[in-house]
Amino acid sequence: MIVLKDAEVRQILENLTLDDIKEYQNTLSRGLIEYYQDNSIIPSRIVTTTKYATHLFMGSSGSQVGMKALTGSHSGFRGLTTILDKHDGSPIGILNAATLTAFRTALSTILALVKVFVPGDQKSFIGGNLIVYGSGPQAEWHLRLALTLYPGFFDKVVIINRTTKNADALVTILKAKFSGVLFEIVSMDDEIHITEAYKNTSVIFSCVPTSSPVVLKRNIDQDRRSRIFIGAIGSYKPEMIEIDGETLINQCISKGGKIIVDSINDCLREAGEFQQNNISKDSLIEFGSLLIHPTPKKALDQLNYMKSQRVIICKLVGLLCYGYICRLKGPY
Repeated sequence: MIVLKDAEVRQILENLTLDDIKEYQNTLSRGLIEYYQDNSIIPSRIVTTTKYATHLFMGSSGSQVGMKALTGSHSGFRGLTTILDKHDGSPIGILNAATLTAFRTALSTILALVKVFVPGDQKSFIGGNLIVYGSGPQAEWHLRLALTLYPGFFDKVVIINRTTKNADALVTILKAKFSGVLFEIVSMDDEIHITEAYKNTSVIFSCVPTSSPVVLKRNIDQDRRSRIFIGAIGSYKPEMIEIDGETLINQCISKGGKIIVDSINDCLREAGEFQQNNISKDSLIEFGSLLIHPTPKKALDQLNYMKSQRVIICKLVGLLCYGYICRLKGPY
């Protein structure tokens, strides 16, 4: 049985090549398609809340069998992922889930991003600023993957965070690999500099568990870019919301688009974006439907929207099926 500490998982993931990332995206695609075809392989997760933390217990019984236990607290998300033999339940591996969770979530957001902006395509209109809300592991891995897949495409990475100390630490980590990238840190309360950053932004990642929206229509309206991708992964409770209703409805749904989600049922139950704005399942589309062949009519319409319209939104709450689908490379 393989047992990997977080430092070992991190060492493997930090050394991924571009080809490795593409291979993992292909594996992720297969997991999302499997879930789209049969939602029952991933039962609804159990969530318990105490005065100290929120505990999440998630299982999977598809082509990969296992369970993840994750705790969210003031220290971030920590936990473990177990992988079992699908025939007899024998333990195959136990992995620290901290870095793995951040990586697999970022990998899924980036998979949606490459559907909008094809890497290496000079006509894909990606460029300008890359904005990320947050400075934790989720923000780090969203930036790592985006900067690896789109080298030299962004003028600047703007990290918007409540504290500059944590953002400074993130920049130090990223500079070690992306020394040629220009980073700017902006306080969450600095509306002037946030508005200025939005004027030339093609990609926005929101990685904060906030109860007040941070991605606002008034800022999107200031953006001069012809296409904008918004990926949000921070909210996971009905009282949490990262994107305001005006952006969701006026910038996407009313223009014929749908919000890309990993699980319609889970997002409707857990994401404040949808509960607080009375957004129904008819306005959502599961990621797996965009990847399967032949492509369903609803998915074809969404793919056409993604090619022709300005604002594309992806909201994820996290599925276990891609918590451990990637076969980590290393001497294990």
